[in-house]
Amino acid sequence: MFAHSGPGYSRTMIIMRRAATATALTLAGALLGGAPATAKTVTDTWQITLQMPPQLWDDGASLGNLPGEGIDAFTVGATKYRIRWANATIRNLPKYMLQRQGGKTGTATAGLYDRPLTKKQLTKFKLKQRLLWLDADVLLADAGSPVCQGLTTAQLTGVLDGSITDWQQVFGGPAQAVSLRVPTDYLGKPRLLFGRKTYPGAQTTTDGGTLSVTGGAVAVQKLSYAAKYVAAGGVCAVPIDGVAPNEQTTRARSYAHSYGVYYVDRKKPTKGIGAKPAPLLKRWEYFLFGPVGDSFLTTAGGRQRFLP
Repeated sequence: MFAHSGPGYSRTMIIMRRAATATALTLAGALLGGAPATAKTVTDTWQITLQMPPQLWDDGASLGNLPGEGIDAFTVGATKYRIRWANATIRNLPKYMLQRQGGKTGTATAGLYDRPLTKKQLTKFKLKQRLLWLDADVLLADAGSPVCQGLTTAQLTGVLDGSITDWQQVFGGPAQAVSLRVPTDYLGKPRLLFGRKTYPGAQTTTDGGTLSVTGGAVAVQKLSYAAKYVAAGGVCAVPIDGVAPNEQTTRARSYAHSYGVYYVDRKKPTKGIGAKPAPLLKRWEYFLFGPVGDSFLTTAGGRQRFLP
């Protein structure tokens, strides 16, 4: 069974969510508006700590750069803030993420998850979650390859686990060896796609190398990276069980390997030295869920993430 699961998102739900976000940002903009002449000034440096599982690292690590490197000046009530965002991103194994983030002792600003947390988890660790972007794991092939006609789930599994070594096993006809290419993460390890940590017999490569899929070669990749190359016509994103991966099937979750990335933070920030004032948390989320974040998410790292 593959790793990603979660509810579908209809067009109506998407429009409602975007409208709600716009309303929230309008209110946030009012909150961060003009200050009286007697306002005090707070100058500080805040380090954002985001945690995420390995499979989201290449997508999410750049979020720490979102506010930029300069001084961020804004006003809340009678206080002027001059904040330098010294951002850091940390990575933890999923089984430790909730303990390190939630409850009274959580030390992370927020976490990114490629599955929705359960109601029990949200209640136990006093967390809330919001959908941040949508993506999908895809198999790429040369645009002229018969593989572009589609595979079944069983055939996809065979390609990924190495039990299908020749396309003759799938399509008949002349022999043609299967050559699977897998991009590596920042540590040089095969990237976790389709819920897999290992790909027996596969060749590791760069993101760009996953686009060189001539002959019998295929590659695993994220749709956010591959979408523009698929649109250009050089490669195809292989349909699985008759469903082609694209923006529409990713949003509808009709493509089985689509998923949402969720931003999870505490319902109430912890107090003390490690937790900055609520205005800084609001300011960070104003960046993330506002126009700046929208532009960043749809371009950062050369990836076209689908916004809710």
